Amino acid sequence: MIGTLKERAARFIIKKKIPETEFSQRNFSSILAKTYSFLILMPANESDFRFVFPLLDYLREQRKNIVVMTYDFRVSLLQPYFKTNAIEHGLKDETKLNLPSKKLLDKMSNMRFDVIIDTNREENLFYGYIAKSINTIVKIGFARADSDSYFNFQVVNKQNDPETSYRNLLDCLKMFQGF
Repeated sequence: MIGTLKERAARFIIKKKIPETEFSQRNFSSILAKTYSFLILMPANESDFRFVFPLLDYLREQRKNIVVMTYDFRVSLLQPYFKTNAIEHGLKDETKLNLPSKKLLDKMSNMRFDVIIDTNREENLFYGYIAKSINTIVKIGFARADSDSYFNFQVVNKQNDPETSYRNLLDCLKMFQGF
């Protein structure tokens, strides 16, 4: 009961603080080939975490600047290359409604990214708020109920098979990179 009320209040705050964005049509083949800096919002679901590693490796091979955002206790699971550019967050970085704190949002707003990739297959308001609040050209995520207001590039999500979902995401990026 309280969890549902907190979620509804969080959704209300997101709608009030960040206006709806109307994404214009884009030619992703040229945009993704020219982008350099990526913010990867790692999955909150622990079982999905390791399936994102091939995506990170691919972006590294393409010589992209990659910043990974994840929980503070999961940074140790990242490869050494990604640990140096990791943004970790913990309980002190969340409000009582499980949204990012003002301090964390201020820190994120000072950074510049060309692309944000939200790798959460299920809706996560914490990461959704971050994705929506940062001004970038391309916002990539999995198709969900209200993902149209968060992402301008959506990938089909296979609910029962995380490996296939993340492989589809990687294949989409490869397709639009022109390789």
